[in-house]
Amino acid sequence: MNPIICALDTQDLNKAISLANALRGKVGMVKLGLEFFAAQGLSGVQEVAKCNVPIFLDLKLHDIPNTVAKTVEVIKVLNIEMLTLHISGGTKMLEEALSVVQGTKIKLIGVTVLTSMNNEDLNELGVAREVKSQVILLAKLAKKIGLHGIVCSALEAQEVRQECGEDFKIITPGIRIDPGHDDQKRTATPREAINLGADYIVIGRPITKTASSAELILKSLTN
Repeated sequence: MNPIICALDTQDLNKAISLANALRGKVGMVKLGLEFFAAQGLSGVQEVAKCNVPIFLDLKLHDIPNTVAKTVEVIKVLNIEMLTLHISGGTKMLEEALSVVQGTKIKLIGVTVLTSMNNEDLNELGVAREVKSQVILLAKLAKKIGLHGIVCSALEAQEVRQECGEDFKIITPGIRIDPGHDDQKRTATPREAINLGADYIVIGRPITKTASSAELILKSLTN
């Protein structure tokens, strides 16, 4: 299994298609997020899917259960592998979304705590737990309900693996080749993330700038 998910952070359909074609066979999946979906919608996702690269649709759905279920009903016609939604939407929201994707190949992935957040950010929202404790609580809920896996930072991956077992998929954004100043606070290198228990690592610019770097990153994980 290729653990690399490349984030195609663009609004431009032609650029997304070009990148997806260049990355075919070099990455495990490509990620399309809110920015792309707002610009290109369902049809844009379908066009990228024609490139025969598995798609991770990262929409982080979070609303009342009925609204999320109806939204997933619309999305489930797409040829995608995974779809994200916030675990903090609650049990009923997650269960209704799961019921909608039954019989499809789409796997639901729960978002725990965004990698842009730290303990102070959670406290500001009235969450007394530290990030790691909150991530583990949400991960255990996701597993109990039947989600395929979760999104968390590499810094929580080891504990999530211990709590949720080997079959529960862990996807880690905040991956940095050369860590520096940016909008994510909980980051790790590709090798660190895999060593800590991640199944998939999400990487954007280092790969979209030079598609061949995906092969170098993959090689670094197996050496």
